[in-house]
Amino acid sequence: MRKKLLKSTTSPSGVRFVTSLPRSRNGCFPRSACARHTGASWVTDIVLDGLRGEDSIAELCRREGIATSLYYSWSKEFLEAGKKRLAGDTARQATSSEVKNLRAESSALKEVVADLTLENRLLKKKHVRGWGRRRMRYPASEKLEIIRLVDGSHLPIKRTLEKLGIPRTTFYRWYDRYLSFGEAGLEDRHSRPGRVWNRIPDKVRKQIVELALEEPELSPRELAVRFTDTRRYFVSEASVYRLLKAQDLITSPACITIKAADEFHEKTVRPNQLWQTDFTYLKVIGWGWFYLSTILDDYSRYVVSWRLCTTMKTDDVTGTLEDALAASGCDSVTVAHKPRLLSDNGSSYISGELAKWLDEQGMDHVRGAPNHPQTQGKIERWHQTMKNRVLLENYYLPGALEQAIGNFIDHYNHNRYHESISNLTPADVYFGRAETILRRRKEIKHQTIQKRRLLHHQNAA
Repeated sequence: MRKKLLKSTTSPSGVRFVTSLPRSRNGCFPRSACARHTGASWVTDIVLDGLRGEDSIAELCRREGIATSLYYSWSKEFLEAGKKRLAGDTARQATSSEVKNLRAESSALKEVVADLTLENRLLKKKHVRGWGRRRMRYPASEKLEIIRLVDGSHLPIKRTLEKLGIPRTTFYRWYDRYLSFGEAGLEDRHSRPGRVWNRIPDKVRKQIVELALEEPELSPRELAVRFTDTRRYFVSEASVYRLLKAQDLITSPACITIKAADEFHEKTVRPNQLWQTDFTYLKVIGWGWFYLSTILDDYSRYVVSWRLCTTMKTDDVTGTLEDALAASGCDSVTVAHKPRLLSDNGSSYISGELAKWLDEQGMDHVRGAPNHPQTQGKIERWHQTMKNRVLLENYYLPGALEQAIGNFIDHYNHNRYHESISNLTPADVYFGRAETILRRRKEIKHQTIQKRRLLHHQNAA
């Protein structure tokens, strides 16, 4: 029969209780039972009692109810643990709180490593693709790649976009278009509006093209002014140029243009205040060279008089001036100040005969600096404009050349819009019609804009 060991305990009230512990076959308690019922401190007390030597090991084991072999096993483990502690080995079993702290630190380290790995990958992408530059345009494929990177990132969206250098507003605009239209919504769209309120109606466009075909010699600037004056509908020079360019009606100039000189430092303020004069050369085949003497009003660019001469003598200059005085009416009425004459230093202009004649007429004479034709820039520019048109053909008779010059001067004075005088003709400025015409153009422009805005509202409705 298996024997039981009775162990007595006393309660705080003095009542004595007897408990029994199961024994193994060899008469000792199982180690699990000892640890469960007594604990590590009881084992430590037994080992220390044996080391003290007050009782023999056998007597101690019999009193405590354990096997001798079990005692020696505990004693060996106790001594080995003390030896390791004395040797500096502090390894021991961690407590539950320490395990929790270690697990938390490990998890935090893993998150940091994952964040750094992802940030490194994002920065590498940004560097290789060149993302994040100011005003950079991204193709649809890269927009989609950025969206997928942000979706797959465990970092916050703001932090991920900061690493990529993409503004949040830009990303969310892409994302909304991606959700609404898919990958096709990420394609670049044209920034121009679908409907422009100030668009020129197709009917007016057709009329502009027809006018350009009727008068091909007009430039886009002249065509815009002519259309505004004749059709009472405002169109800008830029609009006419774009329309003619689309219709392939813009041709390169038939001449080489030059930059105009600086403005004269003493500007004129009225007609017949200053006249510019000069000679230019024109050739008639079989006849030789002819010389065109011109009197040009400085304020209005109006050709007051001209003569086609065979020489460049003083008589040719005075004859042209007499025609100018008669055409302007300065010879038949009393004026406070007759026009001043501006010329270069040609032999006919510095002669005493001309000085005497001008003095008799009460006219002052101003000459430009030697080797400085910019002073007479307006009449020099007139000569260039005239030759670019007149000399497109060859002339075999002086009368044919004179007729061609006369026709062009009439067109220049009364029909050709001059850019430097607010797109007016020289005759309009010379005869005082400038203010009225400009006021009417301003009213036409205002009415046209109102019509276009009203038409836009009607189409939108």
